[in-house]
Amino acid sequence: MPRGRTRDEDARDRVLDAAFELVGNGSPGGVSINDIAAAADVAKQTIYRWWPSRTAVILDSLVVGTMKATPFRESDDIRADFEAHLRTVIRLFNSPTGKIVREMLAEAQTDEAIADEFRERFWQPRRDLSQARLERGIELGQIRDDLDHEIVLDAIYGPLWTRLVVGHLPLSSVHASKITAAIWPGIAGT
Repeated sequence: MPRGRTRDEDARDRVLDAAFELVGNGSPGGVSINDIAAAADVAKQTIYRWWPSRTAVILDSLVVGTMKATPFRESDDIRADFEAHLRTVIRLFNSPTGKIVREMLAEAQTDEAIADEFRERFWQPRRDLSQARLERGIELGQIRDDLDHEIVLDAIYGPLWTRLVVGHLPLSSVHASKITAAIWPGIAGT
């Protein structure tokens, strides 16, 4: 075991990885704490020490797993960074994990606690990363500084979320460049 890393951290990582893999192969509703414990080779009590419920474990596994699956590169070409990020999000939304995200959103419509957790732990960390890239674009003069950041981010990511939730049209990696081509002229700096 690497120096400074505890067995608890290793067990916690195994739980998150196991939960992410299990829900990726099925449905959040079909995965029990017993399933997660068995797959992670930990006791149920170990899981309940960190999470109050099955939903909390699954949400954390989605948070950690999807952050790994959708890295945000940091170059000095902000448009290219957003375009690359959109491609990773599209890939994620087209994977079995996209179905899980859609199911979590559906649950959030009728359960305010899940909605709050989803916004705070899944949505906001991603929003913060995108916001940081937007701010970097302003610093570099690549993005106008007079724009409402929330509107800009909604415009960039809205098409992906709409297609994930509504499913009226497919998503493919080509949409990343189409979205940036449509939006960038309105946000580009001088």
